[in-house]
Order: sequence, then structure tokens, then C-alpha cells
Amino acid sequence: MRTIKKILFILGVFLLLVNIIGLFKTMRNPELYTLEKTIKNRLNDVTIPYPEIKKQLVRKENESNEAFAIRINKVVNDGFAHYWKREGIEKYHMRVPAWENYILYTASFINPQKYERYEFANYKKNLERGVGLCSSHSTVVKGVLLDNGIKAELMDVGGRHVVVRAELNDTTTYILDPDFGYYIPYDTAAITANPELAGAAYANMAELYYKEAKDPYTTDLMTEIFGNRKYIYTIDGGFEKFSYWVIWILPFLLMTPYGINLLKQNNR
Repeated sequence: MRTIKKILFILGVFLLLVNIIGLFKTMRNPELYTLEKTIKNRLNDVTIPYPEIKKQLVRKENESNEAFAIRINKVVNDGFAHYWKREGIEKYHMRVPAWENYILYTASFINPQKYERYEFANYKKNLERGVGLCSSHSTVVKGVLLDNGIKAELMDVGGRHVVVRAELNDTTTYILDPDFGYYIPYDTAAITANPELAGAAYANMAELYYKEAKDPYTTDLMTEIFGNRKYIYTIDGGFEKFSYWVIWILPFLLMTPYGINLLKQNNR
């Protein structure tokens, strides 16, 4: 029994050290800033480094809801890579590294469909990592807006794209798309009734892509999907939030039995 307690104590110390190491590491790989030269998809995909982007997401004095929403929509677009390929799972930390959260790391092998390429519910973690698709971009914008008292929700457009619906005041609602850096100054009902409102906002889609890009989204496609049905898009962050507590609690639980034994020996 004493041997088992000692093994658990060593494991607890190891996990605690892993957590402490993680405090001094970042999930954002610097190679992210040159990724576009390799994949040849989006032009000027990431132009704002981390953690500089966090400063630009701070609201300016006397900045209106509208101006703030439009600005951070573009900031996130400029500081976030549109990338989610399997070959980048380890390199760009789509699999949550053990030093970040060893529980989510372990979960990626138990349930790879959900956790191997993991999208955080915590927008700050998505922002730090800096890679993802439309839903990851939008999660960041939604989180920043909510932190600044602006009502926002994620919206699935036609089952093809995720954007942010932001209620900027009692009469003004915008659709924000940080994946492309565009926004539509209308609410969903108006856009569904007249999809060309979206077409106008996405008129310059061709300018976003390399000529070599495969299957780029076009203005016509965006007009089409915005004319389709829209749904609220949710990300369940319950287990994620729980895991970030447990990774700190568990090491101490593992260390406690043997630690009590050591204290008893010292008292004797």
C-alpha cells in the first residue's frame, strides 16, 4: 500500500510540473505567420502577432458599439489563420498539448473524433492558438463582444459557415464574419429576404485568395448560403471548463496520501 501511495505521489508531482511548464508556454506556433506561403490559400492571412492582438481587442475610449464591433471583426481576421488540416494537428496544437491540459490531451486518444482537433469554447484559448475555421474565428469575436456588454451569438448559415450575430443597440444588429473580415449591416430576416445584401458585403471575395487556392468561397456562394436557413451554433464547453479545474486539483489529490504519511513520520 505504501508503494502505491508513493507511485501516486510521484505521478502527482509529475502532473503538477507539467502544469507549471504550461504556464510559460504558448499554443501559438510562430510558423503560423508563414503558413500561407506553404498552403497558398488566403492572402495576408495572419498579419497581427500574438500577444499583440490582445491589445488591439481592447475597447478604445468613447468607441461606439458599432465601431468597436467592426474593428475587432477585422482584427481577429488579421490575427487568426484559416487552417484546420490533419497534418497540422501536432504542429499547430489542434490536439491540445499535455502541458496545456493533460486531460484534454488524453481525451484526444479516447475520443479522437471530438478531441483530436479540438475547438475551444474558451475564446481566449482559441485566440492564443491562432488557427481554426470560421467557428473558431467567430467564437473569439463573440467572446470579446460579450466581455464588453454587447449581446452576441454564433450563427450557422446554411450549414456551410459560422458567423456572429451582434445586437449593437435596440435597433441595430449586424452579422460579423471574422473569418473573412467582412460584415453585413443588417439582421438575419432582412438578409434571408434579400440575400443580395450579403452578396454586396462579400463582393471582393476573389481578392482574399491565392490564384492556386483550391475551392475558394466565392461571392455567389456566400449569397446563396445566406439565403438559406440559419441556426444558432453552440459549443459545449462544460467538460473543457471542468478539465481546467481538475488538472490542478488532481495532482494534489494524488500527492495527499503519501504526503500525510510523510508528515506522520516527521511528527514521530
